[in-house]
Amino acid sequence: INAEYMGTHPSNKWFAAQSMDSAIYVYSSVDKFKMNKKKQFKGHMVDGFACKISFSPDGRYIISGDRDGKLYIWDWASCKLYKTMRVHDGVVIGCEWHPIEPSRVATCGWDGSIKYWD
Repeated sequence: INAEYMGTHPSNKWFAAQSMDSAIYVYSSVDKFKMNKKKQFKGHMVDGFACKISFSPDGRYIISGDRDGKLYIWDWASCKLYKTMRVHDGVVIGCEWHPIEPSRVATCGWDGSIKYWD
């Protein structure tokens, strides 16, 4: 795996890897280590940046920042892009779901700010 960042799905059955080709690939973490070729998340631009990925506490969504200041939210089941938001003036290097309030997300960017979204 040529991954910039990896995160574990709340079910612990999968982990996702942020790749330098601006895609998130999913691998089985149970039994055999195997890529799930049907589950990929694309559309964001992270090439050259270690942008964090995060799962919603219920595992229904996966998020990532990108180099253009956007936060991307994908539906885990369908792999379709659910929503895009401009959240920073530069690279969104980190994003994290609130562990108790699933409608809230925190982001941090290279612009030096940390923001909290609802």
